[in-house]
Amino acid sequence: MVCMRATLHIEHPVRDFDAWKRVFDGFQEFRAEHEVRSFRVGRRVGAESDVTIDLVFDDADAAATFRRALEERVWNRQQATGLLGGTPTASILDLVDDTTL
Repeated sequence: MVCMRATLHIEHPVRDFDAWKRVFDGFQEFRAEHEVRSFRVGRRVGAESDVTIDLVFDDADAAATFRRALEERVWNRQQATGLLGGTPTASILDLVDDTTL
């Protein structure tokens, strides 16, 4: 049986990474409720205020549902509090290959 996976890839600037990361870490239950299977957080080399997040879901529908929840309940609050330095972009990707060397 093939396991379909989808990744919600998010990019956005943050004003204070440490403050943003504390808030992100506080959303563990929110991610679990939306069936996030795993995630990775990265910072762009040379531009540490640019954050990328990859959240893995069982399918694209779950990823789309979570993206809507972020848009409606999270990002607008973070923009209002000044944590985000701009509007997030989010894309849903089908997992084609996942290889660890």
